[in-house]
Amino acid sequence: MKDAVQTLKSGTDVSIDRNLSLRVMAEKDITSAYVAWLNDDEVVQYTEQRFHHTTEGDVKSFIDKMAADPTELMYGIFFDDLHIGNIKLGAINSQHQTANLSYLIGARKWWGKGIACRAIATISEIGFQKIGLMKICAGVYENNIASSKVLVKNGYLLEGRRVGQYVYQDRRIDALLYAKHKNT
Repeated sequence: MKDAVQTLKSGTDVSIDRNLSLRVMAEKDITSAYVAWLNDDEVVQYTEQRFHHTTEGDVKSFIDKMAADPTELMYGIFFDDLHIGNIKLGAINSQHQTANLSYLIGARKWWGKGIACRAIATISEIGFQKIGLMKICAGVYENNIASSKVLVKNGYLLEGRRVGQYVYQDRRIDALLYAKHKNT
């Protein structure tokens, strides 16, 4: 699995459709707009990123870490050559053939246009067909309805709930745990 991940990291862009593609993130992809998403309260409201102020240096360190780690596969989501979001399979576990999925459409202009749905479908196929995963998991805040819908639309099933896992706007909310198995 690690060899497959390394091959994907050194490969070409992954085309989703005519204008949409996934590209392994590199230092050249760090822009002020990218850093701004990570500091935008509305963009990160359903992520743990909401507790941090992020600098360009933080983003560079994170991208370098993703590039060096054989258990992490992070792509930028690009419309033509415009970086509009990220998607990642992380903590790829070769013994159990599992990984965790995370994603963010940072450019608000692209919200509600099916971008996350298509990116999830593509990275799930990569995980199952090219890396050899048998299961991909994703966790969401219970009030992130759009994220739950996009996972279900991609065949992810609700497998569990961690009651009171997060604090959101001064109240405890649940974590919803979704997963998709190969060939389902």
